[in-house]
Amino acid sequence: MVSPSSTPQPPLRVALLLYPGCMPAGLFAAADMARAANLRAQASVMDICWAGVDRLPVPTWQGPALAPTVALQQAEADVVLVPGLWLSSPDQLQAPLQQLAPAVQALRTLPRRTQVWSYCAGVVLAAASGRLRGQGATATWWLRAALEQQFAQVDWRFDEPLVAGPTATTAAGANGYLPLMLHALTARLPPQALNDLQELLMLPRPRTAHPAFAGHDLMTLADADLRRAMLWVQRSPATDLRLPALAQALGLSPRTLARRVQAHTGLTAALWMRRIKLRQASEALCDTPLPLKRIAEDLGFASEAGLHRAFRQATGQTPLAYRMAHGAR
Repeated sequence: MVSPSSTPQPPLRVALLLYPGCMPAGLFAAADMARAANLRAQASVMDICWAGVDRLPVPTWQGPALAPTVALQQAEADVVLVPGLWLSSPDQLQAPLQQLAPAVQALRTLPRRTQVWSYCAGVVLAAASGRLRGQGATATWWLRAALEQQFAQVDWRFDEPLVAGPTATTAAGANGYLPLMLHALTARLPPQALNDLQELLMLPRPRTAHPAFAGHDLMTLADADLRRAMLWVQRSPATDLRLPALAQALGLSPRTLARRVQAHTGLTAALWMRRIKLRQASEALCDTPLPLKRIAEDLGFASEAGLHRAFRQATGQTPLAYRMAHGAR
């Protein structure tokens, strides 16, 4: 793998898409991150432009009208970043999709080489445009049933915070622009520069994790191979987690991978993989009303009792007690 600092790359041209009713805060934050990355690298890492279906001012959600600097079809962007829109119920998908048909059509007619990034409910526009067909994708968990029903040709992976496909990358949550941007910048900045960005910028932080799960998320991993490893673990059933299989997927020897995991996390590879799955279980407990049996099935644990036992060993709490202590009320 080529180090992001060893071979200069042309700047990534990112079009921030404005559409009626969008929530633009994430676009402003993404623009700030791009500017900070350029300053830290002392080079142009990302070029940002503000795009719309046309150049007319766009009314945003409970905010000002913003004027695009370029029409999307003339932006010549490598990437289009689609922000979220306000939805209070999964039953409300049809009305905004009808109203936003021009934006959906603009995404649909982009060149196939153009990457589409979307997060939170903005993933709905990417799915409606067909850009996610046949690819893995994630979105805000409470849209799960509606999205699975309406866009059955998408490989939905709601237990993953970020899913990168060949021509589209999606992230869950209202702050999904953050993992999207960090995922892209990981390939374009050396690890120390990326760490500086995370430490110095006023970035939003997720809820405080239980100490058992601290450090087990993509945003805290600078090592590219371990980021790939974490995604593999997140996508694999818990019963299938084996070091040789993971090492083969990464093109590494089991010994090399085990040493790298130990060096970066202080854990054995087996324990690290188990903690990743248990963190996924903790997020499902906190963010969804799903029963433990369903969570165990979704994450590929052998049984509900097995997940209950492993979770209690890791956290000192039963899943029910954890949900009551850390879940959204």
